[in-house]
Amino acid sequence: MLAGFHVHPTDLGLKLLGTWQAQARDGFLLTDPAKARILTHEAADEVTGVTYRFRWMPHREIRGDIPELERRGILNPNRDSTALFRDPRDPYGRHCFLCRDNVIECHPMEVLVPVTLAGRKYYAGANFAWIEPDHFTVMAAEHTDQAYSPHVLEAMLDLHVRTAGRFRVLFNGPEAGATIPWHLHYQITTAQMPIERLHPACEEHYPTALCRFHLADDGLERANRTIEQWLAGDAQQRSVNILIASPGGDPSVFVFPRDQRHATAEGKGLVGGFEVAGDFVLSAPGEEETFRNASVATAAEILSQVYPPDWSATAAA
Repeated sequence: MLAGFHVHPTDLGLKLLGTWQAQARDGFLLTDPAKARILTHEAADEVTGVTYRFRWMPHREIRGDIPELERRGILNPNRDSTALFRDPRDPYGRHCFLCRDNVIECHPMEVLVPVTLAGRKYYAGANFAWIEPDHFTVMAAEHTDQAYSPHVLEAMLDLHVRTAGRFRVLFNGPEAGATIPWHLHYQITTAQMPIERLHPACEEHYPTALCRFHLADDGLERANRTIEQWLAGDAQQRSVNILIASPGGDPSVFVFPRDQRHATAEGKGLVGGFEVAGDFVLSAPGEEETFRNASVATAAEILSQVYPPDWSATAAA
């Protein structure tokens, strides 16, 4: 399964790429990636080999502008709000954005691609407030918590392999970037993550907690043990970000231990999987200064703020 990725006419990656292009043409995305005027700063860290990416994407703020979303047809102005499922734990009373029936009622333009991953049913939908090109949210068909289990790693790897390694797969745990912690989902994109360029044996020099596992060396099992041990230490407060990618053709799992009490950073707000992987997405008015002053020091400052206080002792144990 890991010896190499083979592209064939029914490859899931090709289907997703075609769906993304169609959704751009149909106007479902907030802005057409081919026409988007996104400002980018890059900052290379010679010690780790990581070139951090900072992007100013103010168009993403439209995702909260209900009248504009309705005007564009991204959000159904005639949706039946009484029919929408709401998880009773949501403090804001929002409907679940990831339940299939809710998606159909609210976003009639959205195309859901059914896929079975590690034996469970999922749907992949283009993220209209996209962060990277070919950005999809892959949501479980069942409304089940965004909680880590061995299935998460298995499903992530299955998705990565079935897209011939094109798509990077991200998992954001509760208070680690997951805005809907009551519905299992992943973020995927074809864009290379900065962390993929990390020099060998440089994990300790990265500004936040990080473990890297090569799948060819029983990496999936070792990653699972590390994650489970970390979460078991304080199940109420600990969380995790996970990335599966194949830098240089080497399928790998990047594990970022997180603490829910350290979910945000000054100048950035919520820090999720993209950010811990070195990709800083900035769109809110208060984040513009962060973008304009972006540097290696900026990245280190943000990532150090979400370094879990208990990790050093845990890693040494």
